[in-house]
Amino acid sequence: MQSHRRLIIPVAAVIVFILAALSLAWDFSGTRAAAPSPSAGHAPTVEQVSNQILETAKGLEITQQQAVDQLQVVQDQLVAQQTETRKLSEQMATLTKRLDALQQSVANLPAASTHAATTSGQARPR
Repeated sequence: MQSHRRLIIPVAAVIVFILAALSLAWDFSGTRAAAPSPSAGHAPTVEQVSNQILETAKGLEITQQQAVDQLQVVQDQLVAQQTETRKLSEQMATLTKRLDALQQSVANLPAASTHAATTSGQARPR
C-alpha cells in the first residue's frame, strides 16, 4: 500500500507530461492542416513548435520536481509519525507492565495480611 502511494505523484506527472505532449502534437497537426500554404507568414515554424515543446517539457520537469519534493516532505513526516507512534507504543507497553505489577502487588497484599493475621493469631498461646 505504501509503495503505491509513493508512485502516485510521479505517475500523475508522467500522465500530465504525456497529455501536454499529445496536446501540442494535436495543435501542431491541426495548425499544419489548417494552414493554406507553407509560405504563410503566421504559421508556426518547426523551430517555434520545438521551442514550445521545450518550454512545456521544462515546465513539466519543474512541476514534477515540485511534486517529488512535496512527496519527500510527506514521506519524512510519515517517518517521524511512525517513530513517534513506536515510541508511544513502547511507553504504553512499559506503563501496562508497571500497572499489571502494581495490581498484582495490591492483589497479594490483602491475602498476605489476612494470612499473616491468621498465622499470628494461631501462634499466640492463650
